Amino acid sequence: MIKDTYLTAVSPSENGETVICRIKYNEDGNVKMIKIPIAYSFYSDAGYPLNLDGPFPIDEVEFEELINLSKVTSAINKGLDLLNFSICSRKGIKDKLVMKGFDKQTAEKASEYLDEYGFIDEKSQAENYVMDMAENRLFGKIRIRNELFKKGYRQDIIDEVLGNAEVDFEEICRIRIEKTMKKEDFADKKTASKNVNALMRYGFTFSEIKTALKEFK
Repeated sequence: MIKDTYLTAVSPSENGETVICRIKYNEDGNVKMIKIPIAYSFYSDAGYPLNLDGPFPIDEVEFEELINLSKVTSAINKGLDLLNFSICSRKGIKDKLVMKGFDKQTAEKASEYLDEYGFIDEKSQAENYVMDMAENRLFGKIRIRNELFKKGYRQDIIDEVLGNAEVDFEEICRIRIEKTMKKEDFADKKTASKNVNALMRYGFTFSEIKTALKEFK
């Protein structure tokens, strides 16, 4: 059981983005001291004092709240590290944080913070993915939509970037056919059907394939 709990000191970190809280408490008769970092915005929004005249008493619920805010702060810092090495959607960061050992609720709050404060720009990321998957991987719109969904981008973002993308998917389809197929691959109905199905798996519509094949032939 935790009792006799006090905030004994609150000081800003070197970068000013977090505060370092020192907490003294009694757990089952043993007096303990901990030092935890908490994002400044979390600490301030929670209403705890920044300037202490002396030990500030907190109850068990407040103690747990501060511990949880510290966990989210740690998850945010880990999320920033992950973003330095790879592009991730909000869901992608959440999933990676869970894989790093954070509980789902903590990971969700951290990814929400990173998104809200502009560390995750899903729209720009999705736009870059669309151009890369179309121009370099020669994917059609349907395949690109599925790939973005698997990466965790929101449906409204996917709809917006694909709707605004300046990509000629009929031309992309024609290029894929020229690079990966031969005219003989469409010489008879059986082989033609097989290769049309393959192109559809890459995300092209039957209409796009039909137009591309007219130019190919």
